Amino acid sequence: MEILDLLIRWLHVTAAVAWIGGNLILAMVIVPYFKKSVAPVERIKILTRIGKRFESIVWTCVIILIFSGLFNVLSAIGGDVETVRLFMRTLTVKLALFVILIILTGIHSFLMGPRLSQAIEALDPDTRELPEEIDKMRRSMAIVSSLMGVVSLLVLLAAVALRMGI
Repeated sequence: MEILDLLIRWLHVTAAVAWIGGNLILAMVIVPYFKKSVAPVERIKILTRIGKRFESIVWTCVIILIFSGLFNVLSAIGGDVETVRLFMRTLTVKLALFVILIILTGIHSFLMGPRLSQAIEALDPDTRELPEEIDKMRRSMAIVSSLMGVVSLLVLLAAVALRMGI
């Protein structure tokens, strides 16, 4: 059973690294790079294509995290009442953050991304200033992306706390 626990925990951590790490790389490296080097319309088109490619990885990771997380919780429950109480409190925080992250990701992937992508299709790729309505969409999407980054880091913090028994 130890080898199964090890493999499932490895799968859980790998899925978390792929999802959260991918989000952070996009937010901290790819978006800033394109922001300085590519016109806004073309940048949004490129980032939309990158996002679409990453989307299947994200939702696969979410499914893996749900099932491996359930297995990990069932494997971890045990011990004295105080330890279980502490574990459940931290787990509740982590799960609440995870649900918030799934909601933000869904809004970003299924609502905001397609709307912004559709709105820029008619624009000239060399346009230097976005129309106000489209720029407002872009700013809203940037806010959601930033929230996803913050919540991702909080999920990681909760995971470390959970592992440490805090």
